[in-house]
Amino acid sequence: MFIKLVNPWWFRLLSNRFSCLHHHRRRRREPSRRTLKVINSDGQVTIYDRAVHVSELLNQFPKHMICRSDSLYIGRKIPPLSMDDKLRLGHNYFLFPQKVFQSALSFVTIASFANARYSSPRLPNKAAACQPFYVEKSEFGCLRIRVSDEFIRELMEESKTKDGVEESCSSSSVCTTPQLQKQYALLVGPSGRNWKPKLETIREKKKRKVWGFGLKRKKKSKPKIKIKSSGKS
Repeated sequence: MFIKLVNPWWFRLLSNRFSCLHHHRRRRREPSRRTLKVINSDGQVTIYDRAVHVSELLNQFPKHMICRSDSLYIGRKIPPLSMDDKLRLGHNYFLFPQKVFQSALSFVTIASFANARYSSPRLPNKAAACQPFYVEKSEFGCLRIRVSDEFIRELMEESKTKDGVEESCSSSSVCTTPQLQKQYALLVGPSGRNWKPKLETIREKKKRKVWGFGLKRKKKSKPKIKIKSSGKS
């Protein structure tokens, strides 16, 4: 089976980290047993110190579904939790749009978890440091690739952070001193609209054509016709 990769950093991720597919899991950062974390697809993180019903969250986020963070497998659909299920303390959960659950999980789907506004060709730093995939054996003895929940979590959370500082970085990369930043703020204004120069129409004056080496062409004079009379007296 051939997989076509369309995202630049995903190509480098798979080529440089192909050795990440192994049977021995590395130690992962265990969530606190006293809290549970819900990560939205746009990177927003909500922490609860109590058990929460799925229906309670879905009322706030229509057209979304919730899944456990450790239930993402390449080539398989993500199993959503039902409305009657309860989120338990000590676990992490993902809140995705319903369309994510309609098809099998692919590398392209994982790439879409990153915020759309994060357009850098490089993989976010924290996500790049995580173990992205694990190979596990199913109960039937088949191998399957599980996507690291820590990798997805860092990918979405960091894209949210990048999204928040993107506008300030765009100006600070040019305005390197406090004085320049102050002048930039005065120029842009509180509304955040960029200054644009006023464009005026330039009218062109008609000029006479120039011929040769800067010599103006002379008007041709009409030849005078002389009529000879041959009258006899």
